[in-house]
Amino acid sequence: MAEESLLDGPLEPAGFDHVVLTVHDLDAAAAFYERIGFTLTPKAQHPFGTGNRLAQMQGSFIELLAVTKPEDVPEPGEGEFSFGAYNRDYLKSTADRPGGMAMLALTSPGWEIDRARLTAAGLDLPAPFGFGRAARQPDGTEVKLDFRLTFAPNPAMLRATFFTCDHRHPASVFWKPDYQTHANGALRLAEVFMVSEVPEMHADFLRRLFGAVVPINGGLCAGVSGGGFCILEPDAFVETYPGATPPQPQGEEALFAGFRVEVADLSAAQAAWSEAGLPFRRVGSHIHLAGDDAFGALIALSQG
Repeated sequence: MAEESLLDGPLEPAGFDHVVLTVHDLDAAAAFYERIGFTLTPKAQHPFGTGNRLAQMQGSFIELLAVTKPEDVPEPGEGEFSFGAYNRDYLKSTADRPGGMAMLALTSPGWEIDRARLTAAGLDLPAPFGFGRAARQPDGTEVKLDFRLTFAPNPAMLRATFFTCDHRHPASVFWKPDYQTHANGALRLAEVFMVSEVPEMHADFLRRLFGAVVPINGGLCAGVSGGGFCILEPDAFVETYPGATPPQPQGEEALFAGFRVEVADLSAAQAAWSEAGLPFRRVGSHIHLAGDDAFGALIALSQG
């Protein structure tokens, strides 16, 4: 099929599929996310050396990821992107932190359409990538999941990568109400943040990725279906989230700093965090935990 035919008609803006929180200790990160009120899927293993647990919400999820079988991590060939090698190297660069948000996955109408759209936007894409893995269902049975990922790496963001995630399996096989019900009332990913000393240096790439960016005081924002994305100067990020401890960009690079989740009842979530003794802050219409207290990525909760 020609790329031109794939792009016929209007395309809806991409939304958030999931964030990837890459950590050194998956069990410790999972215990923490359960403590802050998330239900997690059982452990799953990728064929390329990483393993995960997920916090599924309504159409989006948080992926807790670690390198669990380093011997299975493939090095990238020419024109390839290695998911396992990228996350291994990310962890090497965050040896002084428990981890951090390493990747952002956007929704996909189909991997062929993603490649056509991003190529037409002028982005240089690595080779197509797909994989399958087993997933344990709430009743204990296992099913096979199938994904096609379209990576959009940026040389100016060596420690932050975007990709689209095409779920090739039936939605009912992946999304499970038992896994989507959370003690903190989490509903969906609502906003993702990056930090950079020079946000404007990344405007061209983000415009090609998202379609449009809007300058704001201290940064840039882009519209995402059902949510928002902003890249901010570190001081502007801390002004929005007092007490935040964002990662420190080197030079002009941009790094993921955290995300905001909408919940069914913010007052109830705040009460639960208080009872759990979490060092959160309440600012305006949200509560948040700083990255240093949350495995390297700030997490905020707001009313859905």
